[in-house]
Amino acid sequence: MLNSLFTKTIYEKRWSLITWSMTMFLFTLLIVWLFPTFRDSFGQALQNVPDSLKSILGQASDYQNINGFLELQVFMQMIFLTFIYGIILLSGLIAGEESDGTLQSLMAQPISRTKAYFQKLAAGMVMIWIVSLAMFLAVWVGSLIINEPVNLWRVLQATFAQFLVALVLSLVAFLLGASTGKRGIAGALAGIYAFLSYLVYGLSNTAKFLKIPNYFSPFKYLSNPRVLDNGLKLSNVTILACACLVMILLGWFWFSKRDIFQR
Repeated sequence: MLNSLFTKTIYEKRWSLITWSMTMFLFTLLIVWLFPTFRDSFGQALQNVPDSLKSILGQASDYQNINGFLELQVFMQMIFLTFIYGIILLSGLIAGEESDGTLQSLMAQPISRTKAYFQKLAAGMVMIWIVSLAMFLAVWVGSLIINEPVNLWRVLQATFAQFLVALVLSLVAFLLGASTGKRGIAGALAGIYAFLSYLVYGLSNTAKFLKIPNYFSPFKYLSNPRVLDNGLKLSNVTILACACLVMILLGWFWFSKRDIFQR
């Protein structure tokens, strides 16, 4: 039962996993393929962009090299696909099945809540990582098509960093779903937190009062410093990993204690 629930969860979600992975791959490939166009024209248009937007859109010089372009247009933008998929997926693994009545049937089997919780979570994390890897593969293939050399080890590190950020945002939905059994509320609140986090991160350079709230935005730890130029920063990985661990344990605690909704 331990292994079968893990694989069963992935099998049941296989078509959505394939769809999101292919979408991630194709969109990322398209963006990388457009790099020469951005380098030759769009970069100059950023000269007059307000400073408040440059943390999101980047400097004109960022569009003159492949690393700066990938950081801004791939890892800072395509992450939206990753965490939207993650929020939809993780909000449904427990809360969605509880609303459908299938979780109650599962709990009637000889499997503990703890095993069900962690196996479903592990399956969800693997699926989010697979979608993230589709981004990595697209960057690799795209760089070969446009003949721009990239450091694949750094690209993999950046992929892992965006996976951690997406996982933090997705685990907000999983925590709320496991704690309340309400998929709609869990997904909505996680989406609001993701939007506000990105907004705070984008405006923190110019709005001084947002400096402290920015520490609670996972986006702060995605490209500060930029991974493709400097590699992963251990403190950033540690903060994101600890945030994930805290939410996992809180979700497990509340899920193990509360009553499961009965249809």
